Amino acid sequence: MSAVGPDLPVAYRVIATLPEQHDVTTLEVAPLDGGLPAFEPAQFSMIGVAGVGEVPISISSSTPVSHRYTLRRAGAVTTELCAARPGDVITVRGPFGRPWDLRRVRGAHVLFVAGGIGVAPLRAAVDAVTTRDLGAVGVSVLAGFRGPGEQVFGAWLDGLGERVVGGHAVEVRRTVDRLHPTAPWNGSQGPVTDLLGPALDRRSGTVAVFVCGPDPMMAATLRTLDGLGV
Repeated sequence: MSAVGPDLPVAYRVIATLPEQHDVTTLEVAPLDGGLPAFEPAQFSMIGVAGVGEVPISISSSTPVSHRYTLRRAGAVTTELCAARPGDVITVRGPFGRPWDLRRVRGAHVLFVAGGIGVAPLRAAVDAVTTRDLGAVGVSVLAGFRGPGEQVFGAWLDGLGERVVGGHAVEVRRTVDRLHPTAPWNGSQGPVTDLLGPALDRRSGTVAVFVCGPDPMMAATLRTLDGLGV
C-alpha cells in the first residue's frame, strides 16, 4: 500500500527498543500496513499510545525511509513509550515541521551544535552531510551533555571522526557540565558554547550552523556565534 498523508495516524509495530540512557530510549518501528511519507532532517512525528495520548517526537533515523524515535521519559505518554517492548503497537502521524535546507552546506564549513538529547534531531542531517556529496568543505560536530554518563549516541559520535568531508576528517568535540567520580572523563568541562571558538579557529569563508537543544542553550549559542562574527 502506498504511503498515506501525514495527518492520518498509521499503526506501527515496535521492532526494537534501544536504551540510550537511564531516561532516554530509542524506538525502532515499522508500519503494519503502508507507511508514512519519507521525512527530511529536522522533521518530527506525532507518536500515540492508545488510551494515553500523543506527543511530538523528533525523528532520529539516519535515512529518510527508516523510522527511529529517541525520547526522554518526561510524562505519561513518554513513560509508556519508554516501557514499550518489541511487538507493541503505537500510532504515528507525520512527518511535520519545516526541514533544514541542506543545500546551504555547499561551499561551507558545517557546524552542528547539540545540547543533550538535541543530538537526536541533528543525526539525520549530520549523516546526510557526512555521507553524501552535498558540497560541504568540512564538518564540525559539537555536543554538550550533563555528565560523562549521559551522552546520547556516544558510539555514533565516536565513529563520526572516521568520516571525511572536503578532504578533512570530521571534527567531533564533546563537553560535559559536571564530572562524576564513577564516570572518568578526559574531555572538556563547561557549556557547549565554549567549544565554538576552537571549532571556528582558522576557518575561513562561509559557515553553515545547525543548532538543536534546550532553548537557553540555543540562545547562548546564537549570542556566542554573533560575538565570534558568524
